Amino acid sequence: MISLVVLGAGIGAGCWLVVRALSPRPVPLDVLVGQLARPGLPTDAALSRRRTTGERVGRAAVGLLGWSKSHNGERAQLLRLTGRTPERHALDKLIGSAGGAAASGLASVGLVILGIAPPAPVLAVLTAAVAVGGFLLPDALLRDEADRRRRAFRHALSSYLDLVNVILAGGGGIETSLHAAADAGDGWAFAAIRQALDRSRLTNRTPWDTFAQLGEELGVNELRELAASVALAGSQGARIRQSLAAKADSLRGHQVAETEASAEAATERMTIPVAVLLFGFLVFVAYPAVQQITSVSSHPLP
Repeated sequence: MISLVVLGAGIGAGCWLVVRALSPRPVPLDVLVGQLARPGLPTDAALSRRRTTGERVGRAAVGLLGWSKSHNGERAQLLRLTGRTPERHALDKLIGSAGGAAASGLASVGLVILGIAPPAPVLAVLTAAVAVGGFLLPDALLRDEADRRRRAFRHALSSYLDLVNVILAGGGGIETSLHAAADAGDGWAFAAIRQALDRSRLTNRTPWDTFAQLGEELGVNELRELAASVALAGSQGARIRQSLAAKADSLRGHQVAETEASAEAATERMTIPVAVLLFGFLVFVAYPAVQQITSVSSHPLP
């Protein structure tokens, strides 16, 4: 009994340490105060004075995994979309692998103590599988978060295009409508749109070019399609307005279809607990009869 209590305490402490290591660390207060006292100092330079242990380990993990800073593949796109750094993601992968291996090892020790442990090769394979799963889990979580942010951006883009069409219908110009509609919304999606518009003004490029670049960075095809359709429309305000309205209608159609598909999937998933509940009810009802039959068959009448 004491061994089980110690094993449970060890597993709980290990899980708490893993959760504690995965949780983001706030910026130290003295660093923030130093930034206020020295407003001319860049943020990166101020933060580099106080590198935490996690950041140093993260940089070492990036080197261990062989990730290049100039890498512009899918992982880099997902990290930019979710606002995570490669160092943090690499550290999460190593922590997940180590935590999975430690949890599997503790479970194996518990099984050995209870005397029901499987053979050693099976335990080794199980530990390796759990470690690999913990190593791959941050990638799956990263993709899920990126998909959610892309869906949120599509919803915000639909609202943004509707606002642009309303301002254009009121007699506003193209540039005025784009900036006014971006200033009317909040959230990270509208902030990204405002940054793209500011970049287009500073670099003397058209907003559609920066929208296409933003679509490439975030992996949002709708932005690239919007930039291509408006580029084909030319510089005529009426044709641009028609292109924006058509794209807004297309986005709303995709959102309705996606909402209906998710609702149908949720409805299908609801059948699983209902089926389990029905099975339990049938077992509860049939158990007395089965028990009576087995008791009679085991004690035949004289």
